[in-house]
Amino acid sequence: MLDILHRQATTHAITPKQSVKDKALQIIYRGLQQPATIYHVGIQLAHSESPTGQELGAILTATHYEVNPSEVNVVLARLADSPHWEVREWVASACSVVLTNHFQSFYPTLMNWTRNPSPNVRRAVAVAVKYTAKKLDEAYAELLIDLIEPLLWDEDKYVKKNVGAFAIGDGLLKYYPKHLMNRLHRWIASDNEHVRSNMINIFSSAEGIKYIGDSVNILRILSNDQRKIVKSAFNRTMRTVKKRDPEIFLTYFGDHSFEQDK
Repeated sequence: MLDILHRQATTHAITPKQSVKDKALQIIYRGLQQPATIYHVGIQLAHSESPTGQELGAILTATHYEVNPSEVNVVLARLADSPHWEVREWVASACSVVLTNHFQSFYPTLMNWTRNPSPNVRRAVAVAVKYTAKKLDEAYAELLIDLIEPLLWDEDKYVKKNVGAFAIGDGLLKYYPKHLMNRLHRWIASDNEHVRSNMINIFSSAEGIKYIGDSVNILRILSNDQRKIVKSAFNRTMRTVKKRDPEIFLTYFGDHSFEQDK
């Protein structure tokens, strides 16, 4: 099966198109049917040397998490730290599948991952939270915000890139706006520069721009922070807002001058 899939690899990536891999998953589910059998094949694929096999294995084990939860936790943590970005993306999706369907049992695992030495593993939490927010109702809002909160302090650039604008702005804010806006008023009390830069990045997202009017007082406070990380985040966000929605920029920040990053 993997030999066939490897022949479908695209010229710009090391694995086949997603549609091809999705079709492979459908064939496996339909052909094997029994959860234990599907899980066994998933484990074999997850332990293969093939990035394509690892992607399929992550999803197969995630959708049959109940067969052996502790083994799935170990497998997903290992694959989340893959050197291949495509594998990392599929693992983040797999984590969202598990979190959505087995929230109570998998939530503590992801909370532990926020303290993992690998930024790849920590970043998987951020992406999983974003995908999960789309699937779960407001009853889970506070817990999902709690799960992303430790990553606000993360200094790694790869993690930060996926927290503010991506996981929070276009994820948590989009699906749980009231909960997230309330949390922002708690986060602004932190003087940590990474927390503050992540907060600013929220408003560079398409969804975040919609809430600038409701958060202008918070942004005014952040605009006065002259530390390099915070100031750079604010300047980048302002340029993004000005480009995407000149009217909002003019209304709230028309009198604010900002510098290009050196």
